[in-house]
Amino acid sequence: MARYDRVKSFWKTTKSVSIREIAREAERPFAMAVVGLSEKRAEVFRRLFPGLDPDAVLPERSLLRTFDSTDPEAGFPVDTGSFDIVIDAGSGRVNAPPGVPIYSVDDIGEIGIVLSRLLEQRPDLALSLGKRFPGLRHEVARRIIKDTATVNAEFAMLTALPGIIPVLGAILPAGAIGDIFVLTKNQAMMMYRLAALHELPLDTKSRSRDIAPLLANAFGWRALAREIVGAVPGGVGLVARGSIAYAGTIALGRGLEKLYSTGVQPTRAQINAFYKEAYSRSKATIQGIARKLTAKKPRQIAK
Repeated sequence: MARYDRVKSFWKTTKSVSIREIAREAERPFAMAVVGLSEKRAEVFRRLFPGLDPDAVLPERSLLRTFDSTDPEAGFPVDTGSFDIVIDAGSGRVNAPPGVPIYSVDDIGEIGIVLSRLLEQRPDLALSLGKRFPGLRHEVARRIIKDTATVNAEFAMLTALPGIIPVLGAILPAGAIGDIFVLTKNQAMMMYRLAALHELPLDTKSRSRDIAPLLANAFGWRALAREIVGAVPGGVGLVARGSIAYAGTIALGRGLEKLYSTGVQPTRAQINAFYKEAYSRSKATIQGIARKLTAKKPRQIAK
């Protein structure tokens, strides 16, 4: 019964999440051009649509056009506002109109680095890009998960919570309900963004079928969280709390990504492995947050 009440509480919290806003973010339109020699453009399409025929999926995925170069004589539009993104696959930037946002393999490096730079500089389009281009989904998911985990760790440390586990914070005292609401809401936002990224329905009924087994596995982390928090002296506890919040969110996110990308529920052993790996790698991130807390207010993913 206690576990059922926790799951029910989780879904009550998610009702405050702006699913419509996430849907709009995932559907945000953009215009993209890929320029360069045809064989170089083909490499870009292989990265964007691995295992798929670009000709079959391009028309419905985005407004994406191809040109031999950015030279107006090659048909490239003179109007600098014609494209939100231009990828130069190689040797395609020729007489480009001023102000055109070009991500060039010649300047940045191989296409993987170019695409990573694009996601870094256009976070407003990242979810929409990942939804339309399957080859970007893993990287977009990684960024969504890490950003949510960092925000939750920062919030947990700033509010000096006595302990956190992923999703519901079952080891927290009753007085921490307000803090749990923020952490849970951020994780719900992460869940819906990952679902949108994989072109899945965003209604609560659809997602409840996915998340329930993960929540059940997550409750197994309570003992580990208690052990970590109880084993550290007070002065170090703040860092441990941040690490637990960070690792728990990473583990949940990676579990959801596995589920959404493969259709296979992760096992309890896999979820625990995600948690332990994230915890062991969280040191630099958490220490960085600790140094900045006095000068920076926490960001909240939830809106």
